[in-house]
Parts: sequence; C-alpha cells; structure tokens
Amino acid sequence: MGAGEAKRPLAVRMGASALRGFIALALFILVLLLILRGLAAWREGEATAPAGTTYFATPAGHVAARVAGPADGIPVVLVHGTAAWSGFWSEVADHLAQQGWRVIAIDLPPFGWSDRDPSARYDRITQAERLSAILGVLGKPAVVVGHSFGAGAVTELGLRHPEQVRGLVLVDAALGELDPKTEAPVAKVMRAEPVAQLATSAIVTNPNALEPFLRSLIERKEQAHRWIPVLREPMLREGSTSAYAAWLPNLLTKQDGALSRRSATLSAIKIPVALIWGDADTVTPLPQGKRIEALTRARSLTILSGVGHIPHIEDPAAFQAALDQSLKTVTKEKE
Repeated sequence: MGAGEAKRPLAVRMGASALRGFIALALFILVLLLILRGLAAWREGEATAPAGTTYFATPAGHVAARVAGPADGIPVVLVHGTAAWSGFWSEVADHLAQQGWRVIAIDLPPFGWSDRDPSARYDRITQAERLSAILGVLGKPAVVVGHSFGAGAVTELGLRHPEQVRGLVLVDAALGELDPKTEAPVAKVMRAEPVAQLATSAIVTNPNALEPFLRSLIERKEQAHRWIPVLREPMLREGSTSAYAAWLPNLLTKQDGALSRRSATLSAIKIPVALIWGDADTVTPLPQGKRIEALTRARSLTILSGVGHIPHIEDPAAFQAALDQSLKTVTKEKE
C-alpha cells in the first residue's frame, strides 16, 4: 500500500474496495447473462409441431390447437398458463374426450406452436379476441377452462363475449392485482427488450433452470421431472427466447385496460363460473380464489388438498374428478 493510500481514511478505502467488488460482480453477471442468451439462440432451430396439430385462423395470426373428442360434443376449450402449451393438457384432454366432450386445447401465443405476433400483441384483451375468433369457428358456445395466467384471457373473453361462452372454469387463476392504482415498476423495466431477453434466456428457456422453476410452482415436487421434456418441446423453435421476451411485460403489467382487472366488472359477469384451487398454492394463494369466488358469484370452489399451482400435473386423478364436476356445474341450468 502506498503512503498516499495509507493516509486515506479506512472507511474511504473500504468503500472503494466494495465499489470495485460490486463492479466486478456486475460485469460477471452481465457476461454470464450474455452467454446464456447466446446458448439460447444456439439451441433454437427448426422444431416441428406434433402430428395432428390443428390451426385456427384469427385476425392476430394462426393459433395451434390439439382437438379431440366427438365432433357433436359440447366444446371445451383448454387454455394453459405461463410458458406452457396444449401438451400440458394431454392427460386432461384424453380424459374429457372419453367423457364425450369436444376438446380444443390451444397454444396461447407466443407459446407452443402458434404464430408469433410480429407486433407482440400479447396483452390480455388481444388474447381474449384470439379466443373469440376460435369460438367463432366452432360455431357454438363453449365451456372455457383457464389455468393461471391463461385464466386472465379466459375471464376477459367471458366479460367481452358472454354469448360465446357457456361457462368458465378457472384453475388457480392468476388475474393479478384487482383495481391497481399504479403500474408495476418491474413491468416498465421488462419493456426494455435487451433486459427482457436476458431474463428470459436465464430463467425461462434455460434448460438448467427449467426444472427448479417448475418445482417452485408446485407442492408435489416429484411431478416436475416428467413434465420437463413436454415443457421444453416448443421452446426449441427458432426465435422462442425473443418471442417469450416480447410477451414477458404482459405477465408483469397491472394496467392494460382489461375488464378482468376490475372488481366491478368481475362482479357483473353474466356467465356461470366454477373454480378449482390447490390449497398449497403459493403463486396465487387460496384467499385470491375465495375473493374471485365472491366477486363472480361462482357456483362452486373445489379445493384440492396438498396441491400447489398446477393441479392437473400434481394430482391428475383428483383434478380430473374436480373438473368433471365443475363442467357439470357450469353447464346445467340454475334451478
């Protein structure tokens, strides 16, 4: 240490050392994130949609779907949550088809095999209009099942186009903060494309982070491993990280003009609603479900014991039984 350095106060010397350490750490993290982004681009290529994928034309691009069950059955549309796709409903879809329902499990863009929107129109209102276009093709009202983030678009559909919806089944619905007064600061940050892409490649499309991420959402951790290959399949499409990053601000925003973010409009919903909720959900805890139950005057709230945020992969048998009952509840006329 030089004489001049030794004469500087200890607090100043420690502060300078801490600053250098912080800068070094920040540079290390930045380099790591850039490497992860590069690896994401390297992994993504010409992946192919599964055989039997159906495409519905909408004003905002083609929406991929898996269709099953008798053509004359009552339509049930299944809408997945964040980063998932119709493959996450495979067991549920097979079960419902065997019960005689006409099942349409869709890939809500930009996920799955649907067209990515070059204008990144992934807000809740546009997603609801995509669903409305699909129901228009079906030609008759459907029961629409929405899980987690997908329940936002499903609820928005029910509020904007009640004539197309026979009933709603909301599964651990992530409607977000109702009647928000301010926007979430993190949503503003994620609107910066480079930031969103680095975050997406580190957390969402990073295969090493995917299983810990999925395990953090569910209570029955042992169920995560077998669903990772399913979750990853469409992530191997070219441009997945960029598309997911363009969508990311919609996950975090509180204010996008959606009717489903207002308690007053939820209270005025005209169609029957049923809820299914895991009592161990830490992402959208059960009190949120009970509030939605009260606002929508839901016909039922089925609580699944020892289940977290994704009940249809955590306890398939219990979920399918709850869904069977919920579908009957929303399709029968009130006495």
